Amino acid sequence: MCIFVKILIKRIRDYIVHGNANPTLFAWTATVDEILAKVQLVQAGIKKIVDNNGK
Repeated sequence: MCIFVKILIKRIRDYIVHGNANPTLFAWTATVDEILAKVQLVQAGIKKIVDNNGK
């Protein structure tokens, strides 16, 4: 396994341990419409990639 992957895994695990030991409330700052607009952009991008791979 690449050293960078090992470091990433350790940092993610440390983040989880810290988050569980010191929980805080999460406040959404985006509206539902903003989130859905971004989801639609990502879906369009994925569709474009998939369509291009079929050629």
